[in-house]
Amino acid sequence: MQHPAPGRGGNMGGGTKTPATGAGGGGQASATKRIFDFKLTPAMKTADLDNPASALRKMIAYIVKGAGKASEYVSIVPRGTLAPEIKLEIHDDSIFIPGNNPAKTQNGFRRTDVNPVIDQATTLSGVSTWYQTIRLDSKAPLVLTHGYLLSSIEVSNTAHAPTSNSQTIRVRDWATKTLYSLPLKYDQNYNFAVTVDWSANTLTVYASTGTEPLKMVAGPVVNDPKAMSPEYKSKGEYHIQLIKFPLADAKVPVEKRLDTPHFGIQEPIKQEHVFFSNVFATSGKEIEQPKFTASAKSNKPKRM
Repeated sequence: MQHPAPGRGGNMGGGTKTPATGAGGGGQASATKRIFDFKLTPAMKTADLDNPASALRKMIAYIVKGAGKASEYVSIVPRGTLAPEIKLEIHDDSIFIPGNNPAKTQNGFRRTDVNPVIDQATTLSGVSTWYQTIRLDSKAPLVLTHGYLLSSIEVSNTAHAPTSNSQTIRVRDWATKTLYSLPLKYDQNYNFAVTVDWSANTLTVYASTGTEPLKMVAGPVVNDPKAMSPEYKSKGEYHIQLIKFPLADAKVPVEKRLDTPHFGIQEPIKQEHVFFSNVFATSGKEIEQPKFTASAKSNKPKRM
């Protein structure tokens, strides 16, 4: 996958062209301090997404979706005594209309995003590390002729650069440069942490699969200088998301084909979704090792 993307802190993707987070699940004893924690509990239910007064809904600033109820696109998946996962799915009607303005309808994308509530003053300044576990489901395979974006810190940036290898999940910087990639496999947990130095404008990537501990795989590398401009610095929304990019439409003028939110071809969707867990952020460069658990398809024991 690839990304078009938005994020100052980098984007995480899987699929053809384009790049999350869900259940908090406690971490091991550590000197790290969580400054954001999207911690789901076993008591939380999918129906809570439609109730503005619920504890779950109060953790979410906004849900980007089609015209239906939030619970038609987002669901909470129980895991016994473990923290639940959050599942995002897209349908043919997963078309976002920013500000309910028909002129801005994103006909090119099919997307569902959950924007957790974050404190920008503490999470988008100094040094912060952003964590998430992503799981793709073999029962709902992605269509790898398309690109997908799975996570970002989003500001006004719609750049998108296709890749020649669709069978990878990639972490990218603002300018869509790939910092780390690994083979795309279904029914496997992908664990990521990205450390952002908001003053030095650098990114450091940590990753693992399954129940393995996080290890440094890239960086620190300098992010695009645009990320430091007053227009974007210490601004942005944190998204866990499933955005499906369109295919180029030969009927659309060449100069508009890179405007993927608004132009392009989308085939009918059969079933596509993604699961997120371990979504949180810590202050500083020290890495917290979450209690990763085996995916639903795995027989491996959970790591304590």
